[in-house]
Amino acid sequence: MKKFLSEHSYDAVKMFLNQFATAIFGFVLALAAGKAQNPVLRNVTSGFAIAFYLFLLYTMTWEIGFRDKIAIDNGRKEKQSLTGLWISLFANSINFILGIFIMLGSLTDLSVFNKIGGVCASIAVLIEGMYTGVLANHVAGDIPLNSFWWIYLLLPIPALLTCLIAYVLGTKDKKFTGLFKFQYPESDRDHKEK
Repeated sequence: MKKFLSEHSYDAVKMFLNQFATAIFGFVLALAAGKAQNPVLRNVTSGFAIAFYLFLLYTMTWEIGFRDKIAIDNGRKEKQSLTGLWISLFANSINFILGIFIMLGSLTDLSVFNKIGGVCASIAVLIEGMYTGVLANHVAGDIPLNSFWWIYLLLPIPALLTCLIAYVLGTKDKKFTGLFKFQYPESDRDHKEK
């Protein structure tokens, strides 16, 4: 485990910084849509922020998987398909810790946990800002989705699954993002030589 952390701690920190930057982006989009008082716009902008976040995670983790593929093919590294999941778990550990404290604050009557849970919920809203627009939706009789403690434990799951899939695809040199490959036109010189 120590070797894994030393090898991938930079990747996990970079992943968390991507999350934080995208969270601010998503939070600002949700605030702007909230000012417009348009729930559809709020959900669309939040969906865009979530998709952008997952795309960043996908490309980053795919590159890690491809880098490891080269080492695996050369026999310098053993194949471990769950590496992307473990890196994402490490990067999302703060999200899970916040979720646990929010859960304790909601399920216990101890004032200490209530206060800590409230502070953790405020922090979670900030660092998981790409979900802000979706979490503002009302369910179960006019209760916003962000009022349920269990939602904070579920929010990291799309990131975990994205990183798991991206890493495995990277080790196989297969891409979902083939649509975004730019095809260069034949140059005039190549065309004249034919």
